[in-house]
Amino acid sequence: MMQQFINRESELKALSEMWRSKKAELVIIYGRRRVGKTALVLKAFENVPMIYFLADERSNEENLAEFRRKIGEFFGDTVVVRSDLSWLELFEYISKRNEKVVVVIDELPYIVESNPAFPSLLQKAWDLHLQNSKVKLILVGSSIGMMERLLGYRSPLYGRRTMQLEVKPLKYWHLKEFLPSYSPEDLLRVYGVADGIPLYLNQFNEKLTFWENVERLFLRKESPLYAEAEFLLRQEFREPARYFAILKAIAFGKTSFGEIVSFTGFDRGTVSRYLDNLSRIRVVRKVHPVFEPEKRRNMRYEITDNYFRFWFRFVYPNRELIERELYGDALRTIRNNFDHYMGGIFEKAVVDFLWRRFAFERGGRWWRKGEEIDFVGMKGETAYFFEVKWSMLKRSKAIEVIEKLKKKAKGVKISATEKKFGIVAREVEGKAELEKQGIIVFEIKDLFGV
Repeated sequence: MMQQFINRESELKALSEMWRSKKAELVIIYGRRRVGKTALVLKAFENVPMIYFLADERSNEENLAEFRRKIGEFFGDTVVVRSDLSWLELFEYISKRNEKVVVVIDELPYIVESNPAFPSLLQKAWDLHLQNSKVKLILVGSSIGMMERLLGYRSPLYGRRTMQLEVKPLKYWHLKEFLPSYSPEDLLRVYGVADGIPLYLNQFNEKLTFWENVERLFLRKESPLYAEAEFLLRQEFREPARYFAILKAIAFGKTSFGEIVSFTGFDRGTVSRYLDNLSRIRVVRKVHPVFEPEKRRNMRYEITDNYFRFWFRFVYPNRELIERELYGDALRTIRNNFDHYMGGIFEKAVVDFLWRRFAFERGGRWWRKGEEIDFVGMKGETAYFFEVKWSMLKRSKAIEVIEKLKKKAKGVKISATEKKFGIVAREVEGKAELEKQGIIVFEIKDLFGV
């Protein structure tokens, strides 16, 4: 099990440059829970003076007392620890020490929940004391909605931030650093259930098979990832039941607005409002077909996070089996349907691979009138069309797929002097021969540079 810090080179570089600047800084860092925000901050500033304060669900007064203690201990000032200094007075104290220091307030939303005026206090502290100091103030939060409101023009902090970082999950190719002995196929399977969330990936035991890990981590009442999705949504929404129903609908392939309404039985206004809320916190995103007009009738919804996608497709519907400790039955149900599920996961990974490989100017999935192409990309005057298959393809089947792709490509409204066609699969028979015919062929091993 790998425990070292993996990737985040660009974020570390940005924070290092921020530290070296000679001016005060106000940095906002946000992203979904478990994505590694705290690890990033602690790594970036491990060798510099830092006051790290982790807020929690206690009262405003208790969080304030803990903040006083952290400041007093850092500066060796017991008077501050025993004082009744307010938030504003503490920020003034830090600025008057005239020392270059990083001040991290982690899980800021907990403070705002108990003290809604806190953003206004931060604004006053910045305007009166911090902006002309040597302090680097870092505000970290997992509630994406609240953190983005702090960036909005109605926020007291609007226009004052000097940097913002949204920490996102790792890409699929980083998983081999967590599980180096796993095959490319199993790495993608892990990606399909845990996405690129470091905390989840660190819990996989490399000595166990993929399926042994799934049962251990997801399919037991005491499993660490069994109730995780419910916990995360309850952190964002007080009444998550309807959100669960909507996410289950999407996980089962009901991706249009009308399909979600029919599956859930909720009225259209309710579904629209809940989908907007899920989009705001990045659990769901709206997708339109590339190279087509963006209209509501051709819009689809997809779950952005593979952990949520897997949980709502397999764990949530099998909770009764798990609660009754029928773990083997739950696992068999998942295994029987997992290859079908992996088609969408593989497509997501392939899209990242293709963007990385070709650096398209524009690209994405295309669909119209019942026809679909997994990826269409444009680079210069050349259009690229790809189909993605989570399967082992015989040469004859690969040729059939390409011929169908060429026919569908005629329906894409795209101006190109050259068109190239490709296929990406777990394995393709006669790969070299197909490439001689001008077909672009990638196999799963190519995604990991094997």
